[in-house]
Amino acid sequence: MTKTLIKMKNAIYSLLIFGLLLISCKQSTKNTDKNDIETSEAVVEVVQKEEVPAYDRAKGGHLVGSQMTKMLGDTLGIIMYEFTMEPGDTVGLHSHPKHTVYVLEGGTIAVYWDGTEKQIMELPAGEGFVSPPASDAAVNVGETTIKLLTVDIYE
Repeated sequence: MTKTLIKMKNAIYSLLIFGLLLISCKQSTKNTDKNDIETSEAVVEVVQKEEVPAYDRAKGGHLVGSQMTKMLGDTLGIIMYEFTMEPGDTVGLHSHPKHTVYVLEGGTIAVYWDGTEKQIMELPAGEGFVSPPASDAAVNVGETTIKLLTVDIYE
């Protein structure tokens, strides 16, 4: 067979498999129990009612702690920066939208959520996390320099 015929044959087989897959998906949807549908609708409803706390873009961590910030990017509503805290350094109350943090150099930090609720956090190098919008202040209470790669996502 020529290469063209082989390609056509493979395309036809792919379409047949795809068609069978679609048919089986439609049949399994028809057999779905009514209770399952109600449950999934309830979950969607709860997610839509979730309230997102407000944040003040003018009080972003990259601005409040500007002396500790190395800007890496600011485009399309995404601000990426490296944040460095020497032992004893403090960053005042600031706001984050939804954001990610990756620990480049770890240490021990005291975080004051909304400026009051204190939490001591061990940040090991290589750890990362995703956080919803939050306001916090922080102090490097350890003996090592802490370096964080932070990405704030303004939607």
